[in-house]
Amino acid sequence: MKDDDEKGKRYGRLQITPRPLEANHVIDLPKQLLALSIGHFRDGSPLTVAYKYYSKKGFMYKLGDAIASVVESIPKGGILIFVPSYSFLKKCTDAWNPTSRSRHWSDEVLEDDLGRTIWDRLTESKTRVILEPNSGGQEMFEEKRNEYVQRIKGRGSCVLLAVFRGKMSEGVSFNDDNARGVICVGLPYPNARDRSVEAKRAYNDEQRRLRGRTNLLPGMEWYSQQAYRALAQALGRCIRHAADYGAVIMMDSRHCDTGGARVNGVSPAHRNLPKWMRHHMRNLVSSSGYANYQGTNVVCGGWPGLATEMARFFAEAPIHAASVLAKQQDSLKAAKERAEKQGSSNHYFDGRSGKWCPRVIITPQTADPCTPNIKKPDDLKSTDDDGAGSATGPVIISASPAAMKTPEAN
Repeated sequence: MKDDDEKGKRYGRLQITPRPLEANHVIDLPKQLLALSIGHFRDGSPLTVAYKYYSKKGFMYKLGDAIASVVESIPKGGILIFVPSYSFLKKCTDAWNPTSRSRHWSDEVLEDDLGRTIWDRLTESKTRVILEPNSGGQEMFEEKRNEYVQRIKGRGSCVLLAVFRGKMSEGVSFNDDNARGVICVGLPYPNARDRSVEAKRAYNDEQRRLRGRTNLLPGMEWYSQQAYRALAQALGRCIRHAADYGAVIMMDSRHCDTGGARVNGVSPAHRNLPKWMRHHMRNLVSSSGYANYQGTNVVCGGWPGLATEMARFFAEAPIHAASVLAKQQDSLKAAKERAEKQGSSNHYFDGRSGKWCPRVIITPQTADPCTPNIKKPDDLKSTDDDGAGSATGPVIISASPAAMKTPEAN
């Protein structure tokens, strides 16, 4: 059991056996992805999204201020903001939306020096804020998703507030301008008081202790795994093809590198992230705090430094992405030209066998009338330039492997 535990720590894996399949990304990550973790608010106080913190006065406004600052630094396109739960999403909208300010947090400062609420800043920057529905079924989900996409097509930008493990975070492709930024707020741990979660944690611990089942994760590690799986799904909404680009921002101090010992060059705070992202995460730090992060990949200067880095990235990334797209189009054009010179393909895909098979080239003189799927010479017609029928010249016939087998003798 100890050997398996040590092996899991060495590789930073979320499961013990079988070893998970992980792959690199198709894009040039340094040029097409800005991945950043933020662990402090604009006033320097810690940014940790946990109940004991966000239940305190002032937290929700400072969180909204941080999110709005990131949204304002992304010049165009859609912004996806994922929060841990629907109840937390309700807290955010109650605190930030002017129509809700009288019901909750009425004693907090809900406006900036210019008299703008968080909602005002979001809509001024990206025209509209759309909420992922918690009810209404598939029809309501489709309506909100289409509203978001159409808003980007028509106005060039929009904000979507959604939930980890919700429909918007899994299985929906927000490519190109539909997701130029993804902001992940907190760590989406399952409800610790849920009976099924409690039972699963207890089961894993019991099986490891009584039956020696070291292929199962300890209960607490399994619980952590669920959070990072949900996080990985949300992160994957952003970059959808080789010519795509965008920024991924993770807001929580638990995502930040604290300068601890690295394994294979990966910080302990990032070892459970997807493989393609682990080595490319950067931390936002103030200039005065840089000494604590020597040897790590950082963005210095605090929040002003973040604005500068975002401006640089979104000035350079579209140029590189356009060059990638141009290369793809040139390659496709060259492939089509080669195909036209070579004539029709010598292979075809057989749906029954699931394999690529060679085409059979026959002439009318050599056609065997007994061969399955091959027409008799009289039926083999080709069209000359003048449209007249002719039985001369080779004919390419597609024959499946089963059809080309010689019948066994009786």
